[in-house]
Amino acid sequence: MPGSGMHDIDPDRDALLILQHSHAPFAVCDTDEGWPNALPQHQSTESKQQEISILSREPADGGDSVLSGISPLVEDEPKPKHTRYKLCSRILRRTCSYFARLMSSKWQEVESDPGFQWTIKATDWDDEAVTILMNILHHRTRVAPRIISLEILAKINVLVDYYGCHEAVELWVETWMAKLDPDMPEYYSRDLLLRLTVATVFSDHESFSTLTKFAIRRSRGPIHTLSLPIPQQIVGELQQAS
Repeated sequence: MPGSGMHDIDPDRDALLILQHSHAPFAVCDTDEGWPNALPQHQSTESKQQEISILSREPADGGDSVLSGISPLVEDEPKPKHTRYKLCSRILRRTCSYFARLMSSKWQEVESDPGFQWTIKATDWDDEAVTILMNILHHRTRVAPRIISLEILAKINVLVDYYGCHEAVELWVETWMAKLDPDMPEYYSRDLLLRLTVATVFSDHESFSTLTKFAIRRSRGPIHTLSLPIPQQIVGELQQAS
């Protein structure tokens, strides 16, 4: 799926999405400040290892493929500088509040490429996540994966939150979540925060309640967001309770 510089998603294409810098680090610690240790006596070897996944400023390994742990068929394939998606503006307006607002005005931030009514630029999104999302929005469900890794799910979740297309992918998210490891993270970890942001964006109250209890019990200091769509109000409430 990734690796191609052009994706012809819809035959009625009149919108061009240009994705730049598609391999930016995702959900990494965004501060160099030290982490106050509120409960040093409660830290076990396992909790130390789990915290490394949060405090590291390096991208996580092994989570970029649809199924983590599966090696790509072609290694070291050069990545395109830009990835382009030929899309249908009518579908984008109907499924995404972001595009509905953007395309309700005649003013355009970017001059349209020849042959397209709309040209939209995006940056830092993961190209695999964007491809999966655009295929789903354009009803190309046969090419959409039924099983994905938590890493890719979290990346799609960030896109859904930004573009406002919750309803269009809600059933897919339920399917993907059902096929993830059913065991909730037992330690304050990056995986816990990835699951928490999915529960937050899709209003999964049961999972949200379970995950926040783990975060409150296991975190030894301020709650991290890793630039994920976890509202600061929720972060503040978690820190007050911890």
